[in-house]
Amino acid sequence: MESFVEHIFVLLGASALVIAVFFLVFHFSPVRTLPSMVTLRVKAILGILAATFLTVVSVVLSVRYNHELQQLFPNIFEYGVLPAVSLGAVILLSFLICFVFKYEKAVWLHRNPKRSRLMLQAVNHTFKVKGVSIGSIDGINNGRGISFSWFDGRFIAAGKHKVTFQFYTYRKLRRYAAMDIVYTKDITMEFLPGAVYMVEARPGSKNFYVTRDMKRSI
Repeated sequence: MESFVEHIFVLLGASALVIAVFFLVFHFSPVRTLPSMVTLRVKAILGILAATFLTVVSVVLSVRYNHELQQLFPNIFEYGVLPAVSLGAVILLSFLICFVFKYEKAVWLHRNPKRSRLMLQAVNHTFKVKGVSIGSIDGINNGRGISFSWFDGRFIAAGKHKVTFQFYTYRKLRRYAAMDIVYTKDITMEFLPGAVYMVEARPGSKNFYVTRDMKRSI
């Protein structure tokens, strides 16, 4: 029983650490949004889901066979099986996800040598986030293939595109933190190779303000 209680406290401590890191990163770093899986190829998404499933299975098995593993590997699991397995599995999963995104990004950039960058506004408050997202590009949901989600926005293939921009809000730490789409607007424009486009919401007029920078590196 004591061992189980210790494991619970370890998991609670790890969760608190993750929340603290999340708060620090998104309040004191220039990064406002992380890459999203919505523009990944299907096989990449399936790979991440499979790895996540295996991570959960490994943690469940470590709980089920906790005593047996401690007897077989007393030196490795000196401080308990669950903390060691959980930490190792999460680290491996994190590295795998980072690798998948880096690889998929390299593939997309290779296929789209002429590209632009969309920097999407995101305002991160303590309990609420609001910003700009992309609903579709040229009628393709999430703009998969035409664009690639990256930090603070997207890469997008150069050329003329019809983009559906969305102004969204959502509250953190809610049981169901679904994104609330406040309004959308279709904007058709020519995206120049090497250009960076900053997109900001104008909630008062339910519009979007787009500026272009040809000097900024994409």
